[in-house]
Amino acid sequence: MKKWKRSRTVLLTVLLMFSVALAACSSNEGAATSSGNPANSGSPGSATPEPTGSEAVEELDPVKLVWFIRNAEPSNAATVIEKANEMIQNKINATVDFKFINPGDYVNKMQLVMSSGEEYDIAFTSSWANPYSDNVSKGAYIPLDDLLTQYPDLKNSMRQEIWDGVKVNGKIYGVPNNQIMATAPGVWYKKDLLDKYQIDPTGFKSLHDWTAAFQTIKTGEPTVSPLREGLPEAYLTFAPSVDGVQGLRINPNTWQVYYAPYTLTDNFAIMRDWYQKGYFPQDVATMKDETSVIKAGKIFSRYTSIKPGLDAELKLAMGFDFVVQATGPAVLPKTAGQTTMNAISVTSKNPDRAMMLINLVNTDKELFNLLKFGIEGQDYTKVSDNRIEPIAGGYSLPGWLFGNEFNSYVIPGQPDDVWELTKTQNDTALVDPTIGFSFDRQSVENEIAQLNAIFTEFKPVLYSGMADIDKTIADMKEKRKAAGEEKVIAEAQRQVDEWRKTKE
Repeated sequence: MKKWKRSRTVLLTVLLMFSVALAACSSNEGAATSSGNPANSGSPGSATPEPTGSEAVEELDPVKLVWFIRNAEPSNAATVIEKANEMIQNKINATVDFKFINPGDYVNKMQLVMSSGEEYDIAFTSSWANPYSDNVSKGAYIPLDDLLTQYPDLKNSMRQEIWDGVKVNGKIYGVPNNQIMATAPGVWYKKDLLDKYQIDPTGFKSLHDWTAAFQTIKTGEPTVSPLREGLPEAYLTFAPSVDGVQGLRINPNTWQVYYAPYTLTDNFAIMRDWYQKGYFPQDVATMKDETSVIKAGKIFSRYTSIKPGLDAELKLAMGFDFVVQATGPAVLPKTAGQTTMNAISVTSKNPDRAMMLINLVNTDKELFNLLKFGIEGQDYTKVSDNRIEPIAGGYSLPGWLFGNEFNSYVIPGQPDDVWELTKTQNDTALVDPTIGFSFDRQSVENEIAQLNAIFTEFKPVLYSGMADIDKTIADMKEKRKAAGEEKVIAEAQRQVDEWRKTKE
């Protein structure tokens, strides 16, 4: 293998020349595809150039990359990863050590990895797990703006609002996994139990409407928990969040910054009632492997984000039929891109190649579907060019963990136009009015760290009704006041007000 003797500028020129050449002679081969940009006219799955040409690959030194994935290791992973590495090596002269971590352990594991300075290249991050904004503020990830300019297909695959929403202090530190970006809150239910007890979830319009149904399940199915965990925020009007400060919201009508849990006392009381009636699992706050519990049929319902074809995806993952029901309208939140992302570590010795890999899994349809569905004949049967039938017990990995879902095969239960429907939901959703606003946390970083820790401490207790609500809120308020809550809210309010002046 030749050493990388030429300058980066020369290499990029070679990459560009090969991309153009391949686009001209192999546009119908389908080896690499674009996502179908919701902001542009391209359709999902349309052909795009290979990210590198064979001669350009020969100019690259071989490297091994490490990618942390928030998922238990799937069945048949060894053979799938081996085949994936053959493809990756041929395209960018790299192999990848995919490190699978159970979701319940992921946050703690990544905190240890980052605090120890362990070398790795890519990790799953999000607004809700391995929190993106917090990690950026700690200096865990490198800015990607310059690297992204080298991959226009990737950059153009998502609306500019998505990229604006992942900026921290004006810079991009993570690549969103292109998928359903418009969040429609909802709940899934086990269909067999809905049918057995003749429960119609379309009639549920408030939290109170659920109580009778949950009691029916509790009485008739004593080994089944009616609800995975508390949902006190179901049916609430959308309120934008403040970057990196858990629980802090902005009222879109008054533009006042507030702490959401203080407004949910009545709903917390309902959760308390449900907890005392045994509607949640006994280990509601400590469960680490909910997937196994759900697969075993021990959960009747759970919060989910609604998207086209979700019921089919759930059936593929869990093995039985689901019914999904929205609890609010679809919204394109400012943090839509932060829902599921991948970032490059500051400890990476090969950030350029890591970016090549992220681009590859987002633009190469064959590689994406290999990593999502496994190997044809072993893990699935191909029914048509773009439709498959998974084989029971085979490999399966959620595509939203690592790449562009618009490149995904269609599975049983999903309509043929599932990705066109997804695009429509993204395009027609209500738009977060705070897109473009970024909270500069530098002056209150210490206070935010304490407040987020307090939120994490009290959230499971309040949201799943595990203790007396009034006493718990009083204790939480006392701790938050001592931690500097008023200072953080005042600073957030000041910045919101200043930002609004620029929009007038």
